[in-house]
Amino acid sequence: MNKLGSEFFKAIDQFERGVIGGATLRQVVMVLGILLGVALATVISLFQLPSILFYLSLALTVPPAFIYGIKKDEQIKEVITFKLKVQERAYQTEYESEEMHGAFIPEKGIHEWSDPN
Repeated sequence: MNKLGSEFFKAIDQFERGVIGGATLRQVVMVLGILLGVALATVISLFQLPSILFYLSLALTVPPAFIYGIKKDEQIKEVITFKLKVQERAYQTEYESEEMHGAFIPEKGIHEWSDPN
């Protein structure tokens, strides 16, 4: 027996609840990652360490946190999985079409758009 409204509630299952106030866990991780990157960059600049460390600390903390925070990681994961997956596709060749014995050849004078009546 089918549940009443089961199709309606599928979209609600994907809803993320707020962890801190109205912010979801992804948003909290994004803000913490950005704050960590800015804090590391500030400490590096205060101690006058090489500027490459400054840029590396920003590049390695802020973009990944931002990508995770706006849910782009799921789309990137799907694209990478699709590109790297070994995909087997079957194609009809001329040799295989001879074995079908004209099963899909329409009769003369009949078109897809013509009315059957």
